[in-house]
Amino acid sequence: MNGSQNTAKNLTITNSDKENFSQYSEDDRVVTSFELRDKLLSEKRNPHVSIKSGIPSIDHACDGFRDGELIVISGPTKNGKTLLAQSFTVNFSKHKEYPGWFSYEVPARQFLDQFPILPLFYLPQKNKAQDFNWFQERCIEAYHKYNTRVFFIDHLHYLIDMARVKNPSLDIGTIVRRIKRFAVDNDFVIFLLAHIGKNESDDLSYRDLRDSSFIAQESDCVIMVKRTPKDGQNSAKARVEFHRRTGVMEWVVYLEKKHGYLCEVIKDAE
Repeated sequence: MNGSQNTAKNLTITNSDKENFSQYSEDDRVVTSFELRDKLLSEKRNPHVSIKSGIPSIDHACDGFRDGELIVISGPTKNGKTLLAQSFTVNFSKHKEYPGWFSYEVPARQFLDQFPILPLFYLPQKNKAQDFNWFQERCIEAYHKYNTRVFFIDHLHYLIDMARVKNPSLDIGTIVRRIKRFAVDNDFVIFLLAHIGKNESDDLSYRDLRDSSFIAQESDCVIMVKRTPKDGQNSAKARVEFHRRTGVMEWVVYLEKKHGYLCEVIKDAE
């Protein structure tokens, strides 16, 4: 007999309990599938956020980005993760969707100078690493001040005190789950940049995400990006590893850095 059967067998239910359960009417009560469907249909609304990256093939694969989604951007160091996120930022701003940024990895001056022409977005005057509650509070602040629902985190490991982590896989998985829950609860879109482990091959996948398989498991989409110098000094390739909402897998997009940002290039069929 399994554990759930043991629990059910040992649970003592009084007549008073039965009456309380039968009359239970809070929001988390058990209902029929038909009741829940009708409730959801009556509350049906358009997404709070539905934005395009400005890179046509990524937008086709992801059908844009919507509130409640967690999108992971990953790839080798110095291969275009931040540049892809900055390119998204510029394209979002063109459509008056101004995101919030948490750039922990470089000083603010250096980060801002990386934009050829600085777009409008929001960021803390000072970042506080290894403090997830602080991150949440600044997102809520940005929403109430500027109505922004889109956020970039560069990068994941700055939200965790790795020196105190006993089980990196579980602890990182817990943080990523909290980020995803935070996005769902507040109708935010969150882009999370993450490193990969050591991989010398050209064939990268979400399985190469560093320290924890839970990063991919808890996210809605993983986009891997890698420079392709054999195609040109400014060339790169992005691959939408998967997108849960659209069902797309391993969707390849060829990119080139032009005027300081990544844009799509169409490769001739061989």
